[in-house]
Amino acid sequence: MISTGKMHNKALTKSVWLRWSLLLVLSLTLVACGKEPSEPKLLAHTANEVIVPLYAALDAQAQQQVEQSQAFCLAEETAQQDLQQRLQQQWRATMTAWARVQPVGFGPVEDGNWRWKIQFWPDRKDITRKKVEALIHGEDVLNAERVASASVSVQGLAALEYLLFDERGSDLALYQQNARRCQLLQAIAVRVQQVTFQLLNDWSGEKGVSGYADKFAQPGADNALYPDANAALADLLDTLVVGTEVVKRNKLGLPIANGKDVSRAKPYRLEAWRSQYSLALMRASTATLEQLYRGNGGFALTNYLAEHKAVDGALLQAIDDAFIAVNAQFLLLEGPLFTQIKQPEYYAQLVELHKRLSVLQRNLSKLPDSLGISLGFNSNDGD
Repeated sequence: MISTGKMHNKALTKSVWLRWSLLLVLSLTLVACGKEPSEPKLLAHTANEVIVPLYAALDAQAQQQVEQSQAFCLAEETAQQDLQQRLQQQWRATMTAWARVQPVGFGPVEDGNWRWKIQFWPDRKDITRKKVEALIHGEDVLNAERVASASVSVQGLAALEYLLFDERGSDLALYQQNARRCQLLQAIAVRVQQVTFQLLNDWSGEKGVSGYADKFAQPGADNALYPDANAALADLLDTLVVGTEVVKRNKLGLPIANGKDVSRAKPYRLEAWRSQYSLALMRASTATLEQLYRGNGGFALTNYLAEHKAVDGALLQAIDDAFIAVNAQFLLLEGPLFTQIKQPEYYAQLVELHKRLSVLQRNLSKLPDSLGISLGFNSNDGD
């Protein structure tokens, strides 16, 4: 027979062991819970510290575009030349802000055809000039509402570029001969700002309603857009891969005929050829791609990738080197592409830039597989 004392000691020992086991499990659980997952930090930083500020900057520049357009049109004829030059400079600032947003390939801008309404490009058949002149020589009241109902070719920054830089549409005498030209200039500027304001609100939210930034930063089962973190990461990686492809192919590759021969260069295929501002816009879009990769001083994609065991450090070094190489090549390019693209030495430098962008795009395209994330056919294809 087992004594009562021995039974008590065995029960006590079992109780202590159970309590110790429970404490150990609880401690491990608390440690695990105390370590914040990397994905929410990355997504929140990308949305709130990179993308939303870019849209805010675009909206601020678009508002300035409206104000300076109005000032130009209300001025005396003797003051209009100086004001037109200021307005041209403001267009460059607004267009640069848009070029910074361009690479962001997801979110509200993809709904409602907003991207085309901000910039109709490429315009291979000079549709913008034809449609703008048709409105000016028509009889409709020219206001933002009329512009909003018109073709996308007259709604955005490309139409403003025609009215401000093209000799067929920007000569001061034309403005003085036909008041409708100024009416359309102002109407388009207002319409652009309406769109940028809406996009900013859609991202940041308003009146207690969560914006797209919150949805992107907080994936979960109750989030129809992003049911899990991988869905949000896929959009970010897709933006990097396709955004680099667009710079390489559309902004540079098509105008230089993909580097085949200087005699085949096509300056009229350049973005913003009328203002001869193509190079600055190419740089601006590439800067955003790097910003999306490196962040704004917070927990960025580079930090996340460095922590992820499946990502090869050699690949990360290759991406860093590729960004450095692209930026270095940009520094060698001066002056407007439009006037120099057919110069053999300059053309050779553009071909080298195209090659370096190709290397960058190729290395970025390896990230999704490393993370086990599928971008789908269209994303990988760059369409």
